[in-house]
Amino acid sequence: MNYNKSERYIAFVLSKCPGLKLFIKKVYQRFNYMIYKKNYKFKSKYSIKEVVGTANESFFGYYDKSPINKTNEFIIFQSSNYNTTNLPSVKKNINLVLYDIKLDKYEIIDSLYAYNWQQGSKLMWLNDFEFIYNNYDKKANKYISKIYNIKKKSFSIIDFPIYDTFEKTFAISINFERLNIGRADYAYKNKQTKIDWNNNSDDGLYYVDLVKNKTKLLITLEDIIKLNYKETMNDAKHKFNHIMISPDGKKIMFMHRWFTKNNRRYDTLLVSNIDGSDIRIVADDDMVSHCFWYGNNNIFAYLRDENFGDKFYMINIDTAQKKIIGKDLIDKLGDGHPTIFEDNVVFDTYPNKARMKELYLLNFKTEKLEKLGEFLEPFTYYGETRCDLHPRWSFDGKKVFFDSVHTGKRKLYWIDIENE
Repeated sequence: MNYNKSERYIAFVLSKCPGLKLFIKKVYQRFNYMIYKKNYKFKSKYSIKEVVGTANESFFGYYDKSPINKTNEFIIFQSSNYNTTNLPSVKKNINLVLYDIKLDKYEIIDSLYAYNWQQGSKLMWLNDFEFIYNNYDKKANKYISKIYNIKKKSFSIIDFPIYDTFEKTFAISINFERLNIGRADYAYKNKQTKIDWNNNSDDGLYYVDLVKNKTKLLITLEDIIKLNYKETMNDAKHKFNHIMISPDGKKIMFMHRWFTKNNRRYDTLLVSNIDGSDIRIVADDDMVSHCFWYGNNNIFAYLRDENFGDKFYMINIDTAQKKIIGKDLIDKLGDGHPTIFEDNVVFDTYPNKARMKELYLLNFKTEKLEKLGEFLEPFTYYGETRCDLHPRWSFDGKKVFFDSVHTGKRKLYWIDIENE
């Protein structure tokens, strides 16, 4: 919507030279900002409420989990004492904070050393009063995950980090060091493990039994390379990313990404059963971005289709049929992070020429589109330190939470959808 066809075409051509594209992109964005700059930092008809936190900056992380529990009593988030315009530091911790809404009380639960600004420590609720998150064990020099019980005020230790979980039963995870390929937005850097990029048979997706505290390699990178081999995979660096477990806990959605020697990125979206069987290719036209489960048999995703282009699609994983969502309505808004509640999807946009990120609500059935707000992202937050809105529903669909830096600091906010 903000960039014309010529601008988008040039960006596509430059994607073959990522370094040059990044330089030109930065210069062009600053030029546009001087022309299109707004006289406000945010605009919304809704009342924006801030989760204050215990330090200067606060955030939740990714868009696929809710900060608030199902009883609407507690909010979990991360809080930083140092400026998050700086890159995450392995030498500095941030805090895991629990907010008791009824008592209006903030409590620091733990110090976190395994985190990033995009996904934090992978905080997520397991049930009404227990949540899980990742951390780094300095003595053992390994990543772990910890379960905290609010009622008992007790911890349980899992000897492996998690990426996504199904209740308090199991998790699916990856090698977080391998995520440092290309961009380190979602990676941890504490161990500084030297990856053997020629060996793709001993790394991949891991199944983590949260009850027995046991882990096994489920699907290897080599498995997927053999399943879907392309010439661009030769001498490339491979990783899995963006794992999401279906609502019924029976399937896994995951992304295979590989980077060529000149850092050109390619994506494929796949699904499998929880035991790693019945692996299916869902999307395979070079680019896959943000996804979300819509029920147990459909995936809502922004991706590339060679016939219809880069858009939001609804994909049936059984039939592989794609349906364009919001044609001539939201397809012009570009990539975003979608979170679904019933027939409603809330999603954000990347900064436009005025550096404003926009937050939208779309109803699938009525095709009613509503702008919930727009928020400034200063140039001090850029690249790995950027702050995507990453909108998330509360479990009852009454609130939308999001991170924003429109005040000059990273903060967690929410708006009450039903009360406006």
